[in-house]
Amino acid sequence: MSITAVLNNAISGLNASQAALQVTSTNIANVNTPGYARSQVFQQTRVLGGVGSGVEIAEVRRIVDKFVAKELRVATAHSGQFDAMSRIHDQIQSLLGDPAANTSLPGKLNSVFETFGSLPLSPDSVPLRTGLVADITALGDEFNRLATSMQQLRAEADRQAGLDIDKVNKALERILDLNQQIQREQISNRSAPGLEEQRDRAIEEIASIIDIRTFDMADGALGISTTSGVALLDNSLRKLVYTPSGAASANSVFSQITVNRVDTTTGIVSSVGHALDAEISSGSLRGWLDMRDRELPNLALEIGEMASQVADEINRIHNDNVAVPPAASLTGRNTGLLGGDPHNFTGQATFFAFDANNDITNQVTIDFGVTGPTINDVIAAVNAGLGGDGTMAITNGVLSLTAGGAATGIGIQQDAASPSDRGGRGFSHFFGMNDLIEAKSEAHFDTGVAAGNAHNFTGIINLQLRGPNNDVPVDVNIDLGALGGTFGTIETALDTQFAGFADFSFGANGELIVTPAAGFEDYKIHIASDGTNRGGTGVNFGQMFGLGDSFRMDAAADFQVAPAIKANPQLISLAKVDAVGSPSVAASDGRGASLFQELELLEVSFSGAGSLPSLTMTLNDYAAQVLGDAGAKAAQAERLGSDRAALETELRERLSEVEGVNLDEELSNMVVFQTSYNAAARLIQTAREMFDVLNSL
Repeated sequence: MSITAVLNNAISGLNASQAALQVTSTNIANVNTPGYARSQVFQQTRVLGGVGSGVEIAEVRRIVDKFVAKELRVATAHSGQFDAMSRIHDQIQSLLGDPAANTSLPGKLNSVFETFGSLPLSPDSVPLRTGLVADITALGDEFNRLATSMQQLRAEADRQAGLDIDKVNKALERILDLNQQIQREQISNRSAPGLEEQRDRAIEEIASIIDIRTFDMADGALGISTTSGVALLDNSLRKLVYTPSGAASANSVFSQITVNRVDTTTGIVSSVGHALDAEISSGSLRGWLDMRDRELPNLALEIGEMASQVADEINRIHNDNVAVPPAASLTGRNTGLLGGDPHNFTGQATFFAFDANNDITNQVTIDFGVTGPTINDVIAAVNAGLGGDGTMAITNGVLSLTAGGAATGIGIQQDAASPSDRGGRGFSHFFGMNDLIEAKSEAHFDTGVAAGNAHNFTGIINLQLRGPNNDVPVDVNIDLGALGGTFGTIETALDTQFAGFADFSFGANGELIVTPAAGFEDYKIHIASDGTNRGGTGVNFGQMFGLGDSFRMDAAADFQVAPAIKANPQLISLAKVDAVGSPSVAASDGRGASLFQELELLEVSFSGAGSLPSLTMTLNDYAAQVLGDAGAKAAQAERLGSDRAALETELRERLSEVEGVNLDEELSNMVVFQTSYNAAARLIQTAREMFDVLNSL
């Protein structure tokens, strides 16, 4: 072997040892870097012309366990999902407070019942009446606060989803760039462990947001897709397209996230993309979407159902009582009904007119089975019976009864033996003539209409069937004015338009029932726009029948004591009419107040709402159910989050055992490579000395 060959071999050893020491030093420097995968140098004999000619670096390889890394990405996605959900659930628990505290929803409801319990003993007590108004106002403030907060939290979840989407897009851009750099290194037969390390960190960031899998491409590049198979990155870049709404209300719906291809030459994002919502099964983005579209709306529905039943039951009793002195007029809510509509009442109700001494000046009992069939017939019968001492009228869907002639006050009371009934409610209660509580949305949508009644709607309504992932398989416009006919005609049109997706029917109380078809159980009707109007009353179709979840949620919004009663607590109706006594109504009469006292123990039928099925229980028990359901969901998210976090920790430790830096091993390698380097240097020195000898000859 020539001296030159010796020198070349020594130089190759020197270079190989230097490269190995550089890798070792990098490993040692990153011993405390989370997620760092150590690199290992693989050397091989350098061969020139079939003869060994020193050593060369065959590869600098990152030591990774692909199987454990894959499982870690799955665990990271689940951990991210439940962490996001827990963050919102924690805020919900803070809003709901301690169920046993007086400041909680059950606590404020209890305060109302406690005041109701005191009223039968002193029904004429002004402080008690004022206290009742204050207690109901406090309860209403709590309902309204929770209803508003649920929508604010939905907006926050939507904002967080938008931030996550921005992170994914930026990480995908980084990975594309790193892929291209790694490919260039591979083509040049060079390893790029540092670039691969950066790419893994970017992939890990995406994995915490969306459940993904990776796949190998040419020259060391990696492609990324969701676990369901939607491509996020291959030879082309994709971008997640979504604009957060910025705000939310009970009627808010959100657009879907789409994955759109990016033109590699121009950078222009395609206007057409693949809907992603249903393709995401875990990750923090799934957590935000689930809270925004499922958990928070469900809780808002439960709170709305509770508020509607509280209002409906209190109003039921209040409408069957009379204030002392009796109110000069009673004005109902806008039912959307017209004078020519069938009244559809059964049973009997009595209408009274009172003088300034609270004695009856006139009264009339209406037997709805005998009187004429329309609302106008009922109005005519009442007006005739009261003989000028009271005047009933219906204007733009609102029924009113006003004292006149010798009367200064009026009142309405159910017949004890055969109470009036339409849609499960008495005459005064149905029209809301003497409601104690009002809210943004009606307490019920039992309209009492029959399929054969003329619908009298004009205008167009746009209805959608929306899924839990904001997909819309059906989107139709129905021109009710052009349709004409009866409510049954509308039912037939709806069934036709939604055939195979949902079925529509009218219940016994005139409620519109929507039954999703098999496979669409989680889908709901949403009103995109409603330009309908019933007979000029201003009541649209969706409002009359409470279509969609927004009306049920809004039963908790603006929950308050009727303004006239709040201004004058003497209008709280606690008395019953004594038809033979004088005065006919007395401030000391606590019979009506006793009915409020009984309300605390009355079992009420609650419709299925949110995560709660149809239930029959007291109002207090339902309030406990609402808070219990919220607490159970929070505990479940925390438990699942803890389990996934523990699994993630275990997998990271297992991965670290394979990929992590072992200082003892690296220090040992450093000694070996340093010795090798010194030996190569000595060999160079020897070759130099040999050259010196030759030169001296």
